[in-house]
Amino acid sequence: MADRGRVPARIGAGDVARLEAETERLRGLDYRLGGGSCRDQVIVTAAWHDRWLRSAAGARVRLRLRVALADVHNLAGWTCFDTGREQDAARHWERALALAVDAGHQDLVANIHYRSGRLRLHGGRRREALEDFRRGLVAARRAGSYHAIAVLRANEAWAHAGMGDRGMAVIRLRQAHEDFARSAGTPVPGWARFFDATDLSALTGLVHTELARTADPGHTAIAIPALTAAILGYPDDMVRSRALSLVALAANHLVDRDFAHAAAVGGRAIAAAADVSSIRVADRLQPLRHLADRHRGDPHARRLAARIAAFTPSL
Repeated sequence: MADRGRVPARIGAGDVARLEAETERLRGLDYRLGGGSCRDQVIVTAAWHDRWLRSAAGARVRLRLRVALADVHNLAGWTCFDTGREQDAARHWERALALAVDAGHQDLVANIHYRSGRLRLHGGRRREALEDFRRGLVAARRAGSYHAIAVLRANEAWAHAGMGDRGMAVIRLRQAHEDFARSAGTPVPGWARFFDATDLSALTGLVHTELARTADPGHTAIAIPALTAAILGYPDDMVRSRALSLVALAANHLVDRDFAHAAAVGGRAIAAAADVSSIRVADRLQPLRHLADRHRGDPHARRLAARIAAFTPSL
């Protein structure tokens, strides 16, 4: 990266390209090791490069800089969310949104709303999450991005499933699969590249996991193979995503009263959680612990609950 001792008098396309490359590097750390592994680096990178807006630049470079800054602030918000700093996350997303809107980059606007919605969804504020996802859909349609629409539809399905609305959850999930299929072959920006067929399979499993909890335990029959496929499909650098899917898979086996299998998968989830610096993964383990506690008469469930109780996230 450029010398951070002073703001350059003028920047060019190469300078912005280096910022974009640094953001991609930090995004890779977030996926692999969790937000705590790179949050401070991302925040410093965003704050320093904000100062470049004072530098002279051509119109195209200045536009590209705004998009790059929106992207790094979006990542800063995500890493703050992943480490439990919700107010900081909101502040970075507000900055990211202002930059993306100013640059006229609707695909990035859609992604920022998706991430803000995920914070609310994680906190159980599902109706607020749906409002964020709907705002994102407006931007995604303006961008003409079926990929962005699919991301938002799948997350709408997750929110509806959490509220026990099976009808809307199934509709939105079907639409997500249709829109994802329509997006085949189109370029995907770095901030949205995580969402592929494997991640859609994971979200399908998560939606049906929620429906098994809120509507009908029979949804485990769909959730289990979808989550299993996702766990097998995630590459080695998507450790956190695999950990989250393992947590959900263990929950489904508990619902099915397959306690030995639940304990084995839950043990893998705890081991994966120990490899990432993410409060989100630790938070997701707690409902699994409560579910295991309901079956304390079984030694496998009892052992799983005890292992989760003893787990301390590395942050």
